[in-house]
Amino acid sequence: MSFICTKEVGDSLMCNGTQYDLHEAPLSYKDTMFWVYLGIYVALVLLAGLMSGLTMGLLSLDILSLKKKHHLLLVTLLLANAAAVESMPIFMDRISSPVIAICVSVTAVLFFGEVVPQALCTRYGLAIGSTLAPFVKLLMVLLFVIAWPISKLLDCLLGHEHSTFFRRAELKELVKLHTESTDANEDPLRDDEVMIIQGALEMRNKTVEDRYTPLEKVFMLEANGKLDHDTMREISRKGHSRVPVYEGDKGNIVGLLFVKSLIMLDPDKDTPIKDIYKAGSFLKSSTTEPLFELLDKFQTGRSHLCVVSKTQIDEGNQMTSRVVGIITLEDVLELLIQEEIWDEADITRHHVVQRQVSLARVKLKRMKSVDAERGRGPLSPLNPSHVQQSEESLSRRNETTSDTQPLLASRAEKF
Repeated sequence: MSFICTKEVGDSLMCNGTQYDLHEAPLSYKDTMFWVYLGIYVALVLLAGLMSGLTMGLLSLDILSLKKKHHLLLVTLLLANAAAVESMPIFMDRISSPVIAICVSVTAVLFFGEVVPQALCTRYGLAIGSTLAPFVKLLMVLLFVIAWPISKLLDCLLGHEHSTFFRRAELKELVKLHTESTDANEDPLRDDEVMIIQGALEMRNKTVEDRYTPLEKVFMLEANGKLDHDTMREISRKGHSRVPVYEGDKGNIVGLLFVKSLIMLDPDKDTPIKDIYKAGSFLKSSTTEPLFELLDKFQTGRSHLCVVSKTQIDEGNQMTSRVVGIITLEDVLELLIQEEIWDEADITRHHVVQRQVSLARVKLKRMKSVDAERGRGPLSPLNPSHVQQSEESLSRRNETTSDTQPLLASRAEKF
């Protein structure tokens, strides 16, 4: 039986009407070209991994000079990565079967071309980017002819700026993450720093109504009053640096009495308050004014105290305004730093309250121990009223100190 074979166009033979395609046998490891192709393949894998990692690392660094040409850098890295990945099967196919070439290429690209490089460049992006910056610039020059037109097209379609912005809630959570001390975060933020940053972010949505002191809780003096012993003793006990002065109704605040101006006064002379207070020495604000705007007013230095008014509609559909309280610079700063600011007078008052609370606790403990010695429980019919009164007194006093107990406990050690 004889065969007649003819060579067709390309690497094909036609034998008795059947077409056969010619394929080169895979190279053996004994062949020199086997190691050449294998070396080229490994180099392409490393190049693909490097391009993938640099794409992740360099584009996340806003301070890098390469980032100024964002799209040109992006296109250059992606072109180099695509060229390396697409060339890998060509060389692997020469040293193995197609099935093995596909399996090895997919595995190599996944682990050594994507996962490992991106993980390393995400963590050490600054160091790697700084070291390989000359190589990347050379690559940008080599691929400039192809990359530049594509980058200009992206500039026209998407713009030049690609900065990352966070919403306030996201930024607060991001700040919280920087409090954790890890290998990647060797210098974490202190709790005080985080509280101040979060306070500044939250204060934008706060208004005067969220922070002012109601008028009924404000220590004030009547303009027609006298600065006698009792009045000056009460001023000293309150510990304020300035006291609002009103005429007639407490809502009619006419000025401020600066406590430092009382140093040279003789309490025996009963000096009239209206002769010494400073008229109109305060700011004015509404309950709806944002706290940041009020802080700007305080920064002018005109006053550290602001009278707060609230606008309402009366029965005749007329807009009326009435004074509802005051707010000080200290109130705004406390909200900003998320902590109470205590001075010497506050510490003194706290010590008095703490002493009263301690005495109440000792008394309550003694009453319960007496009941136990008599064989009666704390709910004995002979003492429930005493126990209840002591507990209520203790509860009321604790309300004034529970919020600031940790702060004052640390400060009290210094006194």
